[in-house]
Amino acid sequence: MCFGTARPKLVLHLRRPPHAPARPRRGQGHRKGCDVKMIIAAIKPYKLDEVREALTTIGVRGMMVTEIKGFGTQSGHTEIYRGAEYAVNFVPKMRLEIVVADSLADTVVETISNTARTGKIGDGKIFVLDVAKALRVRTGETDDEAL
Repeated sequence: MCFGTARPKLVLHLRRPPHAPARPRRGQGHRKGCDVKMIIAAIKPYKLDEVREALTTIGVRGMMVTEIKGFGTQSGHTEIYRGAEYAVNFVPKMRLEIVVADSLADTVVETISNTARTGKIGDGKIFVLDVAKALRVRTGETDDEAL
């Protein structure tokens, strides 16, 4: 092989056939009626009833609640029980799972945030996820209609 000679570069131009649909860009391509979000929130247990009432007033019709334990920035804490000090590595929390139409998601997040906030460490976290499909088992309704 000679180092002094340059070889021509092979360039391929791939074109979409005229009958093929254009690829949707990121964030596009949703099917009609499929704009559904799942909101997962971890909050302090004593704030559950207050958050549930606030969500009911803005139109949330259902949620799933689970008792969980976890830790975040505070990495647990210590407690004194019968004169002995114990490390509590996991703090009790309530996990809320709420599936709503995309148009209601920001309102739900704001409501949970405002209602669950105490201003102290350990107030919790909120995550918002896209839901690919939702189905109501009893009726067979899907996506927005299933909520």
